[in-house]
Amino acid sequence: MEAFVSAIKAQQFALSAWDMSASHTNIPYIYYFKNPNSDPTDDFMPSSRLRASFLKVIEEFPILVGHITVGKDGRCLVDVNPHNLNMPEYLESQSTVHFHDLEKAKFSWDALPQNVATVGAFPAVGVSGIIKLVNVNIIRLAENSGLVL
Repeated sequence: MEAFVSAIKAQQFALSAWDMSASHTNIPYIYYFKNPNSDPTDDFMPSSRLRASFLKVIEEFPILVGHITVGKDGRCLVDVNPHNLNMPEYLESQSTVHFHDLEKAKFSWDALPQNVATVGAFPAVGVSGIIKLVNVNIIRLAENSGLVL
């Protein structure tokens, strides 16, 4: 984590009118990954590799760890301060839902494991007192059959 923090530089990103209009809703993206191996002990998408990959993405897109604020000119911006990072919520859990059940249901929203979406339809201040710019929720499916991200 120390190497990650040292890679983040202090900077500000001005938000356009389009950015502001799109900021009033949360759009959940859900990705499904089927484990091609039938062995339930297979180390499918190891947690350590997923987390390391996620941190590499943030290094390339530091705006994701910034804080929404208002600049001196009255415009909204995202302020990235390496000494005060707005780290994304990053959750990982286990589900009793099997990948085959999702396939049978044609990946219907109703068939998904509970708590897939960790945020509501509109951005709101969370438990930490700030709006997180990214939320990641990894759900491992029953019998190591796959993963929902």
